[in-house]
Amino acid sequence: MKFLTRQNIKAATFDYIPMIFGIRVPGFLRIHIRYALHNPFIYIVLVIAPFILGQILLNALCKYVFEINAKSWQIFFITMFLIALAFFFAERSRQFRKLYVVAIPGMVILNGLFHLFFTQGFSVGNLIGFGILSAIPAWFLGKFSMGYGYRMLSNGAERNYRPGRDLYMSGAYEQAFLKLEPSARRGHMKSLYLLGHAHEHGNGRELDPIRAARFYEKSSSKGYRKATLAFERLVTSFDEDQMAQYETDIATLEVNQLF
Repeated sequence: MKFLTRQNIKAATFDYIPMIFGIRVPGFLRIHIRYALHNPFIYIVLVIAPFILGQILLNALCKYVFEINAKSWQIFFITMFLIALAFFFAERSRQFRKLYVVAIPGMVILNGLFHLFFTQGFSVGNLIGFGILSAIPAWFLGKFSMGYGYRMLSNGAERNYRPGRDLYMSGAYEQAFLKLEPSARRGHMKSLYLLGHAHEHGNGRELDPIRAARFYEKSSSKGYRKATLAFERLVTSFDEDQMAQYETDIATLEVNQLF
């Protein structure tokens, strides 16, 4: 559970979870609008479908297992909270991303099995109904969530990131920055990380550990664990003069001035 760091939980709370308990909305809306505009159908598969399935499953668990008479608005907000948190970690952790995309069809199967054994009773007719209403939809959702959905989560719904990353890894730095810089300006955490990497190692950019630390810090603030580790490693290597310069930059330099 390496992704459950204080930095990630803080970023999830302020960027992904909507105003349930007075938490700000804009970051949550901005991120989900980006995904919805990038591919509306896959967004439905990744977010809307698990949200609806989660409500159905949670309602059944409350009613038949825990014997709790939960109100519909309570189930609505609890499910929204859990899906938002899961979506956040799916975007940032490869291991959790794999679990998330598998869990979407898994929720359909689990819901179908629950009703088959606990509410309807096992019979040939109900088994056929399970196949039609659960197994086929689960296959359909799994096909898209584990394919297109996984790739979209990996890219952060940013169309420029993957081409820019591939160009960067191949050494075509100037072409890569044409893709990565617009994404980084929009706050894409992985693009910010790669720009930090470029400045740390002098890959197509001036060798500047101070600026690299700023890019890493900005990426880390959005919950990207890889950037957090790079930032901590780099900052601990600073001497007194570098640390003083870094702290001065924090106070005076805006993010857009980094480019």
